[in-house]
Amino acid sequence: MLGKGMTERILSESSVAGRMTGKAEKMAGRGGKDSRKRGSVAAVAAALGLCGCMLAGCGDALQTEEELVIPAKQTEEETGTTGEQAAAPAGSVAAQVQAPVRYQWEGTSDKVSVTADATVVVPDVEGIRTKKVTGRAFTQEDYDRVSQTLLGGSKLWERDIEAMAGCGFTAEELENMAKQLEAEKENGVKGDQPYAGKAETLDEQIVYYRELAKEAPREAVLRDVQAVVVYDASLPEGAEANWLSGRATVDGRDYLVNLDNSLLTGEIRRAVFSVSDAELSGSWNWLTVDFAGRNEYPDSVGIDRELAGRLEAMQLQPETVMEEAKQKLAEMGMEEYVPYGGEYCFMSALSETQNLLKEVGYIVHCSRMEEGVPVIYTHETGIMPEGSSMWWPQEELNLVYTEEGLACFEWVNPWTVEELSAESVFLMPFAEVQNIFQDMIMKKNLDEFSEEGDTIDIQVTGVRLGYRRIQEAEGMEMTASLIPVWNFQGRKICRNETGEIRYVIDNEYESLLTINAMDGTIVE
Repeated sequence: MLGKGMTERILSESSVAGRMTGKAEKMAGRGGKDSRKRGSVAAVAAALGLCGCMLAGCGDALQTEEELVIPAKQTEEETGTTGEQAAAPAGSVAAQVQAPVRYQWEGTSDKVSVTADATVVVPDVEGIRTKKVTGRAFTQEDYDRVSQTLLGGSKLWERDIEAMAGCGFTAEELENMAKQLEAEKENGVKGDQPYAGKAETLDEQIVYYRELAKEAPREAVLRDVQAVVVYDASLPEGAEANWLSGRATVDGRDYLVNLDNSLLTGEIRRAVFSVSDAELSGSWNWLTVDFAGRNEYPDSVGIDRELAGRLEAMQLQPETVMEEAKQKLAEMGMEEYVPYGGEYCFMSALSETQNLLKEVGYIVHCSRMEEGVPVIYTHETGIMPEGSSMWWPQEELNLVYTEEGLACFEWVNPWTVEELSAESVFLMPFAEVQNIFQDMIMKKNLDEFSEEGDTIDIQVTGVRLGYRRIQEAEGMEMTASLIPVWNFQGRKICRNETGEIRYVIDNEYESLLTINAMDGTIVE
């Protein structure tokens, strides 16, 4: 963890990893790890930063095409809420669920207190039908439309590794690597000790780079890459034939392009398509940060002075970025996706002794809109349901912007969608849903205490009706259902027995509780 309340949310290992072979594999800076080697499901999940207990974001959401519905009038006794209410159109979802404009409630136990003062968002549609979704590989059409919009249809190229002494670097680049390692010694790293978890010492690694530099060319040797997208399900997991990688140059700026269909045949089902600024791709990963919460909870949000200064000086406006992302989606013919919300983010370059702040930006999370109903975006990518032998993360589409423009596009696990219910499904009245929430939110949080005397204060700031993907429990097929759910989001503040804050979770993309809108069951 970089600090309490910091989201270590990593976009995608494949979006920042290049391909290294032969001598280049030995040279990889973090233990010689090749980007094509994958471990177990648990290991990959850990590498992707899937730790849901300490996530935090900034809360800069955008109202998308769905409208805030003003529902039919009810009494406070019926709803347990206060606030003005007005009539909803007859026959609409709003009329069916009879939700208030604001949900207000307070509940307290010895360890958990809950205060709800939340805007309620209901899709402005006549009804909601359940859907069937099926995972798919990326296609040539996917590549072409993204490439045409983001890269202007530029050709792909890569360095000719074998023609460059088997390492893929120029003599100057290798000398610079050696100098960077020598600088590590000035920061206290001992030259005679193993470096970065490898068998070689730091001094041996420096010598190795300089020996390679004697054979390396002065200029990079390039070769064209055919931009052909392949998916052959008969090939084993991780097969390179199902992977397209290269670089594209647009207006003097290099972009790293990865389209990876290779993990769709084993226990991990994960397809990734990314286009990212090459200068940023090799540093580390984009991490989101709770920039807005730094003033209210300065000791619980890990933002150092340099990062805070860079974010404060950044001229990038969330509203402008959201509009730009929406325009890019339209240009790519991806109107089924809409900007759902966004967060401030940053990228660090790692050394053995310190994190170096590389860049700051703003990330836009996009979500599907099905017949006017959004798929609710959360940081939770999904886990293997009980009885399943396959990990199939949620679909995601993210765009990262810096002041220089689009720095990273990433699309993960696309779906095909078809009808599951021919008619609109029954939706429980919100009065019943809120009763379930009020009962279960207390019970759910009673087991989250790590020390005697801890208390949790929960503040509900938003309630939203939308779709959630429910993966099939058995089999190895990438099939799931989209069902309507009520998602409650807000803030958690954990204090010790003296009242000191132990941690704060304040992020609209973390679910406090998700409830099936058809039968009231809890969706984990």
